[in-house]
Amino acid sequence: MLSGKLSSEFKVGVFTLVGFVVVGIIAITLEGNPFGSSTIAYYTELENVGGVGPKTQVRTSGVPVGEVTFIEIKELGARVNFTVSGDLKIIEGSYIEMRSRGILGDVYLEIVRETQNKDGKAIPPGGLIPKVKEMDDLNALMSSIGSIAKDIKTVSNTLKNVLGNEEGQNTLKNIVDNIEVITSDARDFVTEEGAHISQLVASLKAASDRIGDILERNDARVDELMLTATEAGQDIRVFADELRQLVSGDNRDRFNRILASADVSMENLRLASDKVQLIVDKVQRGEGTIGQLVAKDDAANDLRQTLKEVQDVLRPATKLQIAVDYKGEVRSQDDLGRYGNHFNLLFSTRPDRFYVLGLSDSPASEKIVRRSSRADPSNTAATIEDTETIRDKPQIRFNAQFAKRFNFVGVRFGLFESSAGVASDLYLFRNRITASLE
Repeated sequence: MLSGKLSSEFKVGVFTLVGFVVVGIIAITLEGNPFGSSTIAYYTELENVGGVGPKTQVRTSGVPVGEVTFIEIKELGARVNFTVSGDLKIIEGSYIEMRSRGILGDVYLEIVRETQNKDGKAIPPGGLIPKVKEMDDLNALMSSIGSIAKDIKTVSNTLKNVLGNEEGQNTLKNIVDNIEVITSDARDFVTEEGAHISQLVASLKAASDRIGDILERNDARVDELMLTATEAGQDIRVFADELRQLVSGDNRDRFNRILASADVSMENLRLASDKVQLIVDKVQRGEGTIGQLVAKDDAANDLRQTLKEVQDVLRPATKLQIAVDYKGEVRSQDDLGRYGNHFNLLFSTRPDRFYVLGLSDSPASEKIVRRSSRADPSNTAATIEDTETIRDKPQIRFNAQFAKRFNFVGVRFGLFESSAGVASDLYLFRNRITASLE
């Protein structure tokens, strides 16, 4: 009885201790380490913080070292507060630049460190890192887009003037009619001569296969090459006979009609080319409905709005990172080694959040035992019992998890090998060592 009581009290004490440890870890993760900080705070002042907000990356030499914490509005601009890694030493003379990534204009803060005086005095924590120049690459891009929009407006204004009258509409109608005639003739030819064309293609394929085989096996054998060439000549004669049958008799009249239609089509194409040149000339002079349409300022405004909407749609995709994770394991089951494989894809758009999709082929633990009895041939009064053990094969299971990271502690929940569950990850020594509890 005394041993039972001591065992229960011991279990309660261990459970309480573990609970305090878990609560302490969560408190440190959410509120920060009360015994020390791994980051240093700085600030800078900007006239325009377009595109910069909380969680905006702070980089140096292209490497992420921190992020923006909050922004304060000032009388002549704004104060941007940010934190960087405590291991980073920023010498006086360093400065801040706003830079963009890609055509969509995502911005980040770049700390350009002083390189001439490496032993200089460091900027104290909470100090000002001055700004030297604004980001101008996106502005140059938008200026180029504006010039392109003006050119498009000029061309569309000219097309409007050309196609807005009756002559332009008739010209386009004639072009469409000629294209329809050409398409109809080609469709009729393919429909009527489909079988012959198939035979022609099959003969060409057979001849090509033979020639390729000859070149591969008989590079240095002149005699055999000549013999094979003779056989190829026979195949060519067969092909010529089939081609002669294709173009003889009733088919010859069809070919003559096709050639006549081709002549008419080429003449129509020449006339259409002249008319297209006439249209272009009118477009350049700004005549017609399309020319007037291009001349309006609304076209440039619509183009800018469209580019902005495309930028909003594609912005998350530019931040998507995909990582591949593979893990192999050996499990012991009834003194029999079993192998397991885990293949996962990690999709991440932010450093502190990612999704896991994957497959696992871990073995199942179930086994089936079959027993049967049969008569003993040497003794009719006795029976022999047979036992057969069958172990099941590995099964494919699915992983689909959502993960959230808080500094060096991460939490995951979702499907773990097709079963619901949660997990906690501990990232140590700058992610060089990871411990997980699932």
